[in-house]
Amino acid sequence: MSAESPSGVLSGAPDERRCVSLWSLREDVLVDTSSTTGSVLLSGRWGEVRLRGVNSTVREALRRMSLGPISLTNVAAELVPSGPERAPRGLSVGPSAGSKAEILMVLHRVQQMVVRSLTLEGADRLLLSAVPIAPAARCRPVPAGRRHPVRLSRFAFLRSEGKGFVLESPTSLYRMVLHGREASWVVGMLGLPATTEEIAAALPLSLQTVSEIIALLLATGMAVPADSGEVGEEGKGQENGHVPGPAAPCFAEDRDPALQSWSAVDLLFHSRSTLGRHDADFGATYPLAERMPPAPAVKSLPDGPRIALPRPVLDEVVAGDPPLTTVLEERRSIRSYGASRLTAAALGEFLYRALRVRGLREHHGDGRPPDEYTDRPYPSGGRAYELEFYLTVRDCAGIPAGIHYYAPVEHCLVRIGDAEQETAVPERIEEARIVAGLADPPSVVITITSRFHRLAWKYSGLAYALTLKHVGAVTQNLYLIATAMGLAPCALGSGDVDLAARTTGTDWRIEPGVGGFALGTRREERSPVPHRPSAIRT
Repeated sequence: MSAESPSGVLSGAPDERRCVSLWSLREDVLVDTSSTTGSVLLSGRWGEVRLRGVNSTVREALRRMSLGPISLTNVAAELVPSGPERAPRGLSVGPSAGSKAEILMVLHRVQQMVVRSLTLEGADRLLLSAVPIAPAARCRPVPAGRRHPVRLSRFAFLRSEGKGFVLESPTSLYRMVLHGREASWVVGMLGLPATTEEIAAALPLSLQTVSEIIALLLATGMAVPADSGEVGEEGKGQENGHVPGPAAPCFAEDRDPALQSWSAVDLLFHSRSTLGRHDADFGATYPLAERMPPAPAVKSLPDGPRIALPRPVLDEVVAGDPPLTTVLEERRSIRSYGASRLTAAALGEFLYRALRVRGLREHHGDGRPPDEYTDRPYPSGGRAYELEFYLTVRDCAGIPAGIHYYAPVEHCLVRIGDAEQETAVPERIEEARIVAGLADPPSVVITITSRFHRLAWKYSGLAYALTLKHVGAVTQNLYLIATAMGLAPCALGSGDVDLAARTTGTDWRIEPGVGGFALGTRREERSPVPHRPSAIRT
């Protein structure tokens, strides 16, 4: 690899080899040329396409494309049809060019199955490939002007996969695979606006090669061109006697009202956790089933003293609760608290009604080992119930201050925490107060964590999105039950994941904090929902 000079230019003589376009089919596409009618059937993940009336050159080109990248020019020259098989009507070109044009016409109809690649003439590897990832993918490379500024889309992501880099963007229906270091050089130069000439001058690549790479990046939306004839902030006016500097290029992407609300991370997360704009595995595919066992339906209890919680008598709860509509209409986030203390009886009823395990069952079928699952008062996709709940108690009569794990089967609290965790208690309470804008510190802060592996073992693509949906469902449950009980609830909109890990004693990579909830007592004048204390069983 050429060394980089202090000026940022890669040293070495430019590689003047010609850049060649190659064509292939996606790896999942099957080509069936066995039809007696002469048609060709292409089958892929997005369905089938039957091509009728294609000649032998097109059929052979498609067959070869299913095996790997080919040069259409070479194939057309080698397989020039003779006799009745001629170039398409209206094409006044030689037979080789006519055959290539006919192949291109067919490939235009099935662009969602076609991979476009570039290589250097005589090279034994590709530079980069544009792989379609959705049925609507379309790609028509057009070289940018040699002096026209171009940059990477602000939504483009470069990551390592296998033996090379992959460039992806939620705004693109293609995945760019960077096979050669030369392609990576060009992509690296596009972090800032640059022209084809500037990039070619800085890299040991020919102007034609740089132009072809940029054209493919532009065609797939991985790179964006500057607006023509527009001046950015740096090139405006001569206010206060200042001489304007060079015009800063402007990009339509930056002004697009449909994109301005999205960060790159948010849009990527949205596009990859839903269907339609990617080709990754999705749904209940059990991606880890052959590599590791699933996480248990119920987490093993941590070590520590247990504190039994009172259990409400549900018949008394039903008789004493206000109507559901009343609870829904009175639900509020309450950020100030009353003088009375939260009690172990109230906390026990609250946790029992909202989070306990109502039953433990086994699922048999699908040719897989029996899978345990639980039944709880809130919904969970696939009956995963991966969420766990840790209570940081500041002030609750009958419960010692500190950090406690809620055991949903035993309906008890387990006191956890070493010296470092204990020092995090006031920090966690204060964080909740600041994040939620509370007037007073809450009596209890509930940290919601996710045993993520329980979802990731079963689901591809949507595991983290699913756990966030579960947080929303359980948060509404906590709100409604607290409102029905006349308590003061408030969800936490965000939180420090490292602080959550220190507080709960978990590894944020294995059981990350994904939500939080503050709880206290209401002021007397703020108790519009009547609630009769239920009978308690201990």
